[in-house]
Amino acid sequence: MSTFRDLQLLSDAAYYDRCNYVNYNVDNVLEETDKIKDGIYHAKAGSRDVPLFKILMTNECNNDCAYCTNCMEHKYQRARLSPDALARIYMKYYENNTVEGLFLSSGIIKDADTTMDEMIEAAHILRNKYSYKGYIHLKIIPGSSKDHIKHAMQLADRVSINIESATKDGLSDLSSTKNYDKDILKRLDWIDNLHRRDHSLASSGHTTQIIVGANEENDEDILKQVYTLTKKYDVLYNYFSSFTPVKGTPLENHEANDTRRTGRLYQAEYLFNQYNYTVDDLILDDDGFLDVNNDPKYVSALENMDKYPIDINTAKYKELIRVPGIGLKSARRIRHLVGQGEKITSLKQLQKLGANINKCKIFVKVGGSYQSTLI
Repeated sequence: MSTFRDLQLLSDAAYYDRCNYVNYNVDNVLEETDKIKDGIYHAKAGSRDVPLFKILMTNECNNDCAYCTNCMEHKYQRARLSPDALARIYMKYYENNTVEGLFLSSGIIKDADTTMDEMIEAAHILRNKYSYKGYIHLKIIPGSSKDHIKHAMQLADRVSINIESATKDGLSDLSSTKNYDKDILKRLDWIDNLHRRDHSLASSGHTTQIIVGANEENDEDILKQVYTLTKKYDVLYNYFSSFTPVKGTPLENHEANDTRRTGRLYQAEYLFNQYNYTVDDLILDDDGFLDVNNDPKYVSALENMDKYPIDINTAKYKELIRVPGIGLKSARRIRHLVGQGEKITSLKQLQKLGANINKCKIFVKVGGSYQSTLI
């Protein structure tokens, strides 16, 4: 098989690993638009489009993950690149200014450490043979040794290990070849401890990924684990991959996940990270799911209307950021203006400070009055 065909197969297979910037503030379907062509994946960093070379070392795999196109039971064409070939191809893309970084993952070649050997060797060739100083993101294979993880972190700007499920039982529903505590959480702990002791190891931090909708886990299960991952393991981003059935895999007849659900999970995670929310602050239905039709911050505020409206001129910062339509920047602007001895007397003035008045007007008093009903 030609190298070009291998490249296309392996870049297509890399679709399922998430690494994109997520816009948490968009109040509709929040999902990543992964489009890969000839290995080039266009990630978003704010408003900037960052082309990455996103690829697997191989789509061969000894794991039986029921959701995955690369699982051992899926009968389709396999391919594999050597570390030297991968490094050489990447440098052609990089030197032609086609890409700005590498995102490298892999199916399982024999076992975890054998796979890591090849991924590490590819990164080593780039750093040493080609004197490459740019961005590298390496996936950590579940079950990898601590030495392999440390070596990968020495070469990569960022690493990640996918936990795939929020619970041990959830993972056992999807795979019989991975041990949730030993192969994944223990390795995540190693990554965190290595980075805490030496910030030059994977200096851009570490991330993980959860498949949403492939098993019976509800949003409460996912959010509790996400909160733990963020606080205990210092995970930079928790990516949510919305399950889509793949023909030829054990879950080919399983219902696809509602992508709105994934979007609300991203917004809830953002509330954890930026607004000091906890799982208990979020409103879930009787089955443990978020409202897919509304922003969780808005739903939480509606459930606590006994606390509203608050006076925009006397409210504390931590009260303001709980108001739908008032973000971190607009809350700081409001407090700065009021701190200067000025008063906010109209919704128009509040809007100029960055607030979304259509969302916030029933929750705040401005000039002594407020909108008493939803419109």
